[in-house]
Amino acid sequence: MDLAGSIGCAATSAAWWPGLRIWLRRSHRVLEKNSLWWPLRRSGGVSVTDCIGVVLHFRASELTEACIRSLAQEGLGDAIVVDNSEDGGASLADLRARLVDSSMRLTFVEPGRNLGYAAGINAALASLGASLGSAHVLLINSDATLAPGTLRRLADSVADDEAVVAAPLIDGPTGLVPARTYYRHFSAMINPVGPGMHGHALLGGACLLISRRLLRLPLFDETFFFYGDDIEFGHRVVRQGGVLRDVPEGVVRHQGSAASGNGSLFYEYHMTRAHLLLVQRLDQGRACRWAMYAGRAVLLPLRACVRMMRFRSLTAWRALLMATADVASGRVRSLTPPSGPRA
Repeated sequence: MDLAGSIGCAATSAAWWPGLRIWLRRSHRVLEKNSLWWPLRRSGGVSVTDCIGVVLHFRASELTEACIRSLAQEGLGDAIVVDNSEDGGASLADLRARLVDSSMRLTFVEPGRNLGYAAGINAALASLGASLGSAHVLLINSDATLAPGTLRRLADSVADDEAVVAAPLIDGPTGLVPARTYYRHFSAMINPVGPGMHGHALLGGACLLISRRLLRLPLFDETFFFYGDDIEFGHRVVRQGGVLRDVPEGVVRHQGSAASGNGSLFYEYHMTRAHLLLVQRLDQGRACRWAMYAGRAVLLPLRACVRMMRFRSLTAWRALLMATADVASGRVRSLTPPSGPRA
């Protein structure tokens, strides 16, 4: 869920990553709360059996199946699957058939429509009822799988009494990148080095282990539909005294945009809308808010131009106009593409 789009996010460059990875391992980790060091080798991590998985399913049953089977191989016993497919239950029926031999205890939530990421996660947590908070929650994208040993390393990084969000390295379409990046508020860029003059850290939302101490409803801000929720979440966790912890010993393999359709009206609209919503949701005061809006006034038309040339389509411009009007009026459109036979 990278809001930098195609206009200069350096986080995926192969040139800097080997050196940064060595630095991460040598210097251990940094607490975002106050930049204090904490030891790489810790004691008192939680058990994998104290965790429950949450997966949002969107039509590609073979991808969701691979995701869930990777969780089973990691020793996870329970998972909640939310059907965001908005296809009349067709792909979920296929998924159920594929997983009939799964050793995991699976709970299926069927809202009948695409709730989006934030509301989908909240619906999964709400289904736990009174047991919410009895287990740590592993959020993982349906187009992602865990490398062997990753869940154990994530669990080892979280003490039972800590308010922590932990994330592994992300092996995506552009290579291996760290989970921790920084959102720069004025330029709306994602940067791997630091927050710059004004910004904050976030953990990539492909895979997050969230401590039970942080679990309360709503966990994610449902103002966002698919993008921007991880940025707002990271900002809010740290402001409330929590810790964002990257775990470079673990790896999540993430296809990226597999379900969302990079370049589609759905993708462009929700990406642009999230850029604008973040100005309102990061709560930086009036002066900063107007400075952020000024940055978006330059960034978003520039982004639309780049996307227009890349895809040879006016979809990005249409999405910009729609998103601007909808944020101003407090409206949101799902724009979930109609389901149909896949090629």
